Amino acid sequence: MDQALINVAPGETRVALMDGEHLVELAVMRAGGGGVVGDIYAGRIEKVVPAIQAAFVSIGLERSGFLALAEARPYGAAAGEGERITDYVSEGDEVLVQAQQDPFGDKGAKLTTRLTVAGRYLVYTPGQPDIRVSRRIGSDEERVRLSALIGELAAEGEGFILRTGAAGAETAALERDVAYLRATWAEIEGKRSSAAPPARLYREQVPLRRVLRDETRADVRRVVIDDAGALADARALCERLAPEVADLLELHRGPAALFETHGVEEQIESALAPRIDLAGGGSVVIEETAALTAIDVNTGGRAGDAGPEETARLTNLEAAAEIARQIRLRGIGGLLVIDFVSMRRPHYGTEVLDVLRAALAGDRVPVHVAGFTRFGLVEMTRERRHASLSQVLLEGCPACDAVGRGRSAETVALEALRRVLAEARARPGARLRLTAAPAVIEALRGVARAALAEVEERLGQVLDLDADGELGRGRFDVAVARVAGEEEAGNG
Repeated sequence: MDQALINVAPGETRVALMDGEHLVELAVMRAGGGGVVGDIYAGRIEKVVPAIQAAFVSIGLERSGFLALAEARPYGAAAGEGERITDYVSEGDEVLVQAQQDPFGDKGAKLTTRLTVAGRYLVYTPGQPDIRVSRRIGSDEERVRLSALIGELAAEGEGFILRTGAAGAETAALERDVAYLRATWAEIEGKRSSAAPPARLYREQVPLRRVLRDETRADVRRVVIDDAGALADARALCERLAPEVADLLELHRGPAALFETHGVEEQIESALAPRIDLAGGGSVVIEETAALTAIDVNTGGRAGDAGPEETARLTNLEAAAEIARQIRLRGIGGLLVIDFVSMRRPHYGTEVLDVLRAALAGDRVPVHVAGFTRFGLVEMTRERRHASLSQVLLEGCPACDAVGRGRSAETVALEALRRVLAEARARPGARLRLTAAPAVIEALRGVARAALAEVEERLGQVLDLDADGELGRGRFDVAVARVAGEEEAGNG
């Protein structure tokens, strides 16, 4: 990944991580929604269920969070025989918790009482006084250096985890990270003293902070933002978090939108399609379900003089690398089952697994490949932290009882608003009309009403909305209703 593109639009911020002009990962964060992993809450124990050794915690979301016994146990306390969740929490208790996993389906967010706050090089673990080093830092000498340095900086009761990016970091950079984390924790504690549960005290999924903190390593050469206000915020954040990143920031200029300039919109569409065509003629089909994600590999019309066994091998090797890329791009988590093209030679299967594992090595989300089952399928898991791209952008089709999936009304509504702003730049002063399916217009007046209000504020006038039942949900039209100084057609 060598550049990050940040598109800031009413109601939605999108972050595209790019390898050249190829989309590697996409994060979509919407106003009033998005992931909650890493968020810290002042919660209240709503219900304790001894039968499953867990508690449900009200944290202000639609569904209560889930706190298991192991995550309720205080730091340093050993698990004992006869231990019960009721040893640590009771109904009505106030509790400080952090989300480990997003809500999924009918399940609430998974919670823990062991809090962490991430910085650029360090993770702060208040109340957990250990110094730990990422296993990905392989040099023993560097591990010793970092441990000793942070051990000197840590105060009583403080703990730190040295992230992979800390390798080679100078003392001044680590000291700055410690100061930033302490200040952040002080802000959290200040909010806690005045907040009435349930209340969110800390928001982890802030797009600018995430990109500047986690995505700007040595190989990143630029961070392009298409909003001047967001750019100013990014520069201010760099002063506290990463001054060396400030020189990477730049404002997108040009007539075309940022994502269109770099071909990101087309790649997003491809990432939502179930079928991916391989360069060699084969294909991969990805189907997400509630229980698991099924991936099927086909040779298709692969050309060449190789026999069936060699054709299967070549297709599977190409598919293995593409599957690893697609899993990260689509943000797929949970259990995955891959049906590669059948091969008789065992060492071919080993070769395919090696390629798959190597391609997954750069994924920051924990992945485990179990290997081939007795039925010839490959089982693997990828930790589910957030909703996948399709879960964010698509929804079940009401016409087929959710058998098919298409872009949600909210997704189309926000896309239409981006088009309105682009048209307004091309036709300054024009009164614009947006025509879309009734569900999209309803979304603009409902879940996306704040985004609509922001667009109208930028326009300096009301945006005309027109519901057309003949239009499919994914289609809309932006047209000029009236130009400043002229009467609308038909009025004289």
